Amino acid sequence: MVPVNELLSVLFVVLGIVIGWLAASGKARADVVRAEERLAAVEQGRDTMAAQMESVAAQVSRQNSEDFLKLAEERLGKVNAEAGKDHDARKKEVEDLVSPIKDSLHKLQESTDRIEKEREGAYQGLKRTVEGLRQQTTDLRDTNVKLSTALRGSIKSRGDWGQISLKNIAESAGMTQHCDFDLEYTLASGAGGGRVDMVARIPDGGNIPIDAKVPLAAYWDGLDLDDPKARMMKMKEHASDVKKHIDALVSRDYARTLGGSDFTVMYIPAPPILAAAFEVDPTLQEYAFSKNILICTPVDLIGLLRTVGIYWQQHSMASNAKEIHKSAQEFYDRSAKFGEDLAKMGRGLNTAVNAYNAAVGSYDGRVMPEGRRLKELGIKDSPKRKLEAPPPVEGVARIPQNSTGRDRGEEE
Repeated sequence: MVPVNELLSVLFVVLGIVIGWLAASGKARADVVRAEERLAAVEQGRDTMAAQMESVAAQVSRQNSEDFLKLAEERLGKVNAEAGKDHDARKKEVEDLVSPIKDSLHKLQESTDRIEKEREGAYQGLKRTVEGLRQQTTDLRDTNVKLSTALRGSIKSRGDWGQISLKNIAESAGMTQHCDFDLEYTLASGAGGGRVDMVARIPDGGNIPIDAKVPLAAYWDGLDLDDPKARMMKMKEHASDVKKHIDALVSRDYARTLGGSDFTVMYIPAPPILAAAFEVDPTLQEYAFSKNILICTPVDLIGLLRTVGIYWQQHSMASNAKEIHKSAQEFYDRSAKFGEDLAKMGRGLNTAVNAYNAAVGSYDGRVMPEGRRLKELGIKDSPKRKLEAPPPVEGVARIPQNSTGRDRGEEE
């Protein structure tokens, strides 16, 4: 049997262990609670610190942002100011650069507008001119058709054309109608009568008869043909017509009737007409010469008439030479007489000058001393005029060198 003391000891020991365990457990629980509280406080502090850090960070970030924005605004303002100045400067440079271009473009636009207006006006003028030319061409074509029809069918129309051409040629050569030439000159009845188209007058009573011939019928008919043989036949007929005109002038013999000329001029107003006849019959000119007939076209006739005009000038100079010589002699005699009279007048003037100077010397030597003496004696208190000697004349009249009646060439 276990003793009670040992049991109590064991009980007290166990109780002490339990109490110690309970105390330790409570302490541990308190430490755990305190640790948890501390941990909670730490967590809370951490959260607070985190909040504070976030607040500080936000504040710092905000401050930094404000400072950055402020700095950025300042820098941006400076940049904007510099950029504005640079922009103004560049704008001015661009304006200075663009302004001449703008002015040039404006002037170019004005010039373009003016040129366009002028071009439009010129175009309208050209259009009117072309229209006028078209109308004139049409009128000329119609006139040519009418002229061709008239010349083909009427001998009188061909004669009128030749006479008009003759008159124009004579006036172009500087001749005057009814003075240097006459149209449709009628011959005297005693000389056989008849009428020549034109008579050109030459000095010393000479006359050149000129008759216009226009052989067109066969020539134009030949031009309208395409067959060479048929055309050649018509051209031969045309050459024969020209030869007939030559023979007709030979039979009329205008040169012998009028006198003062050895030949008669047969005038053909169109050179192609004569060229076509010569092409078929080259002996026509020689044949005409042998009959004292000179065939002329407008160029040949104007040369002939101008030669006549030069002949008239030379004849006029020759006929006036005696009159000119007589007038020159009379002028020379009159000039010599005038020179002698002028010399006499000069000698008379010199005589008068010498007499005047002698009178001035006498006045100065004889009258002036007595006058001064009377003035000194007080013969007159306040004379209105002063007694003064007139000045002598120093110059002399110039005598003409031919006063002796000889000219300068004779003196030399």
